[in-house]
Order: sequence, then C-alpha cells, then structure tokens
Amino acid sequence: MFIVDAQVHIWAAKSPARPWPDRHEAHRPIPLGKDELLREMDAAGVNRVIIVPPSWEGERNDIALDAAQKHPDRFAVMGRFDKDAPGAHDQIAT
Repeated sequence: MFIVDAQVHIWAAKSPARPWPDRHEAHRPIPLGKDELLREMDAAGVNRVIIVPPSWEGERNDIALDAAQKHPDRFAVMGRFDKDAPGAHDQIAT
C-alpha cells in the first residue's frame, strides 16, 4: 500500500538569525529536520508526506522547500503565503 501523510511539520531552531513571532512555541523543544522525518517515515512505512510549515516559525517556507527540492519523491509542500505582502495578488494570479 502506498501511504501519504497529508500534514507534517519540520522546522529549525529559534535563534537571533531565525526569530519566531511571539505567538506560539513548538510542540517539542528539539527541532525536527528532514533527515529525522525521513527516518520516522521509513520506520512507519510512510512513502510520502506533505510538509505544512508550522505557524510558530512565522511566514517561512525555506526549510520545507529545501527538503522538497532535495527529496522530491518523498516530500511536497503546502507553503505559507502572506496575502498582504506587496505583490502577493500578482503571485496568486500566476
């Protein structure tokens, strides 16, 4: 059976170079990266996942997009999108 998990999160640590908005905290203190997620997927028999960037990182897609670019056969991304950002409506149109 081919199994796809439709919502998983990966993230990097909060840091001065990578600040998070003050609205939420991660559900575990240690970040979860693509390599650990791949190991967990393999152990559980999951073939592919859709990464949803977590809200506690803010409007970021970089970790998720990097994972999908490196492992396109295992990861897809439902990216975060700031609809109020300059040019956002033009991006939606294309």
